[in-house]
Amino acid sequence: MKATGIVRRLDDLGRLVIPKEIRKQYQLKEGDSIEFYIENEKIVLEKYDTLSSKENDILKICETLQEIYKIPVYFIHQKALGHETKVFQRFLEKCNVYRNTSFRDEKIFINDANEVSGMIYPIVIEGYWQGSFVLVSPIISEFPKVEAFTTFLSIKYQL
Repeated sequence: MKATGIVRRLDDLGRLVIPKEIRKQYQLKEGDSIEFYIENEKIVLEKYDTLSSKENDILKICETLQEIYKIPVYFIHQKALGHETKVFQRFLEKCNVYRNTSFRDEKIFINDANEVSGMIYPIVIEGYWQGSFVLVSPIISEFPKVEAFTTFLSIKYQL
């Protein structure tokens, strides 16, 4: 475990302020949920990700959509689920949207040789972006089955 050198006191209501530097580094923002763990007599805080425990289901949805549409389908949050290759930072930022969005001539992964086009379908739960399905297709069009999955997940996993 890495020490930060930052110390904070609990206030009289038991609240603790997470330092700005740490919130920025771990992309914590107002309204995010934090999960508490106890590990070897230490309190560990982790940003709670509504969909993290559903990773296998999301990967199955990606596989199903790939079979239906015969094109690559990814789920991207801070990384692409099921992929070791790092997502290109500019594309990751492009995925953090609140409505269906098309993209043209973009690199998705850092080691991509070619640029691709397609559609981004975000999952938004209680007003917060949770991740996006990305469909790589040379023809930019709507994919109604993807929209059905994103709507289902957005409704099902509301807190």
